[in-house]
Amino acid sequence: MLPDAVLPVPASLMTLFAWFAPLFTASSFRTFTGLACGFLAQSGKRTVCGMLTGAGLSRLWPHDRAHYFFSRARWNPDDLGITVAKLVIALLVPGGGPVEVLIDDTLFRRRGKKVFILSFRVSRCCDLRRPVVDSVIDGTPAA
Repeated sequence: MLPDAVLPVPASLMTLFAWFAPLFTASSFRTFTGLACGFLAQSGKRTVCGMLTGAGLSRLWPHDRAHYFFSRARWNPDDLGITVAKLVIALLVPGGGPVEVLIDDTLFRRRGKKVFILSFRVSRCCDLRRPVVDSVIDGTPAA
């Protein structure tokens, strides 16, 4: 068993973390709580080492514990995202009020022969003053 450090978590923050407890095993939830506290406390880069340092756990927990959590522990990122959405709605939307969801599709790939939306890319690798612009409409390069 990995050593557990007692992490002083404020009661208000622990109330929020309690929403996520059913998504993890007991040991994974302790790791999640420590990493989440470190993520919130860290002012620098949000890396695994940064989260452990931010939570004050870098000398108390093995470094592999955090990597194991992200690579092999039993939890589902999709379930975590849905729980975050439910938590936001429960805290910020008045009871029974409508929720308007706006989705930004810039992360989705829109390329290929069957895509009927403009794909636009600006390449500044050669000269920053004169960018090269490529555009594709309906899968065929624009002239």
